[in-house]
Amino acid sequence: MITSFRLLAFASSAFLFFSMGCSSSEPSGTDERHSILFQDVNRLVYVHFPDGYDEADPMPVLLAFHGAQDSGFGFQQGARLDREADKHGFIVAYPTASGSNWAEGCDCIRPDLDGVDDVGFADQTIELLDDLYEIDRSRIYAAGYSQGGMFVHRLACERSETYAGFFTVGSLSVPLSLNCNPDSGVDIMMLNGTNDESVPFRGSSEGSYALKGALETYFLWGAKNGCANFRDVQTIRNGGRTTQVHLIESCMGGFRVRLDEIVNGTHEWPIGDIDAPSLLTEFFRLNR
Repeated sequence: MITSFRLLAFASSAFLFFSMGCSSSEPSGTDERHSILFQDVNRLVYVHFPDGYDEADPMPVLLAFHGAQDSGFGFQQGARLDREADKHGFIVAYPTASGSNWAEGCDCIRPDLDGVDDVGFADQTIELLDDLYEIDRSRIYAAGYSQGGMFVHRLACERSETYAGFFTVGSLSVPLSLNCNPDSGVDIMMLNGTNDESVPFRGSSEGSYALKGALETYFLWGAKNGCANFRDVQTIRNGGRTTQVHLIESCMGGFRVRLDEIVNGTHEWPIGDIDAPSLLTEFFRLNR
């Protein structure tokens, strides 16, 4: 039986809670829908690329993974990542999970138990993009919300050499953490609300559904990156919201680990005073 917090996470993801700020202009680039036959199932990928796309100029790519019971198209409509892509010149791909849930690596939900290879599907999505567009293979990034964020942690564990960075609004499952052996260091940023009832900030110890807490996950990635210095926490206030920013510096290979602890934050992909799209763009240096 799925535990109570997993039910909350799945239900919350179904209608994507976005904390909204000021309105902004609509995306101006081009949207396409593609299908990948993978494990005998047609899987959909929605792609947005900005105006001015030039085949002679390879672009960075962001793979954006939706929450449970949602779709790539649904996440695209609310995440506001296309606006960042149009502004800074990168491609966004929104894959859709099989059965609306990702095989996050906990061996506790249906896609895992059914042998769905979502890591392989993500690999195939990159190959599709490489076939269709001129992409910069050295600048491929992954971001995920809720259960999609849990899956991004799996990509960081198993495909560290493929992606240049990871961004999650989610947590690392305890079962996955026991088998997390990345081939290289990872750049990773996490956003976690202290009042998130769906993905608890302090984690959950419920058997195969157990989740590590946000700070515990932060230190785990610091250890895997061979980081030495933990910078003092910085308090940032934007409008009526407060974030405690944890950042580990002096990691081997120059890798970074960052946790934005959103004070009183709930289960959300934040937009506005705390803005996930712009934070992602800045962390991945897509705005330079």
